[in-house]
Amino acid sequence: MKWTEQMSVGLPELDADHRQLIDIINGLEHPSGGEAESVGPALVALGRYAEFHFAREERVLAACGYEALPEHQDEHRGFADKIRSYAAADGGRSRADLAAYLNEWLRHHILIVDMAYRPIVEANQKAREVARDFRASEVWWSPS
Repeated sequence: MKWTEQMSVGLPELDADHRQLIDIINGLEHPSGGEAESVGPALVALGRYAEFHFAREERVLAACGYEALPEHQDEHRGFADKIRSYAAADGGRSRADLAAYLNEWLRHHILIVDMAYRPIVEANQKAREVARDFRASEVWWSPS
């Protein structure tokens, strides 16, 4: 899978996240350690990065008052649950089948689901600020 301008959602930070997700998925399809390399660690990495991206994207959509946010969150949760179950089973299917599923899901999610919010976030200054200022620590660390 290759990122194209057609996939741009109008915010550079979210586009960069999508590029990174594509890179991780491509790494699953063509591992540096060869076909025998376990997919478990790569799926964990994909899940962690997806968790970060989904949190940023959802924060941006909340800042815009995006009405379809609950449905968008449901789609994110479904993907995260599936990745966790595959990782727990060390893939549970062939690398090629897994890559095909991931490519199709991400392509559909970006080109259909995410494109629905593009007109709302693209010109929204608050969305730009939230996307720019979001940090991983907001997902994985909270002060006691």
